[in-house]
Amino acid sequence: MLRKIMVPLVAFACFAGMSLSGLKQAGAAEGDTAGVKAVIDAYMDAFNKHDPHAVAALFTEDGDFTNGRQVTAHTRKVIDEHLVPVYGSVLKNSHRTYTLRSIRFVTPDVAVAATDYELSGTTNPKGDELPPRKGMLQWVVAKNNGKWLIEVLNESELPAAN
Repeated sequence: MLRKIMVPLVAFACFAGMSLSGLKQAGAAEGDTAGVKAVIDAYMDAFNKHDPHAVAALFTEDGDFTNGRQVTAHTRKVIDEHLVPVYGSVLKNSHRTYTLRSIRFVTPDVAVAATDYELSGTTNPKGDELPPRKGMLQWVVAKNNGKWLIEVLNESELPAAN
């Protein structure tokens, strides 16, 4: 229960720019950057293959996902159920690229990351292609039994350029 409360609070604190030096454990800055990047890459790969099951498998059992329209899914099972119809419709031809903005280790086994993204090939529910859009993904990832998984993923879209 404490973990469910702490992970979102830590993510908020990191993204709000607050100092978490009191929460850091010795060596936290020396976390497994390659492992964090690998789970982000795996997410992008599964996203671009339009594979909702592979995407959901990257989340912890009690993970949280909030998309750019602020629709939230809680638990791996619900995330999977949410993504199946989305990948079969408005995202079926989509492609996302990303640039890593930052990774910050709260502990050696918990990291907060931020990525900028560009998303193309999406459609509206009628099937009309939408212009490419940009945004940011905010990640809380944790190492569970030696494997990095997504605890929280929040997607924020930038306003369309005029």
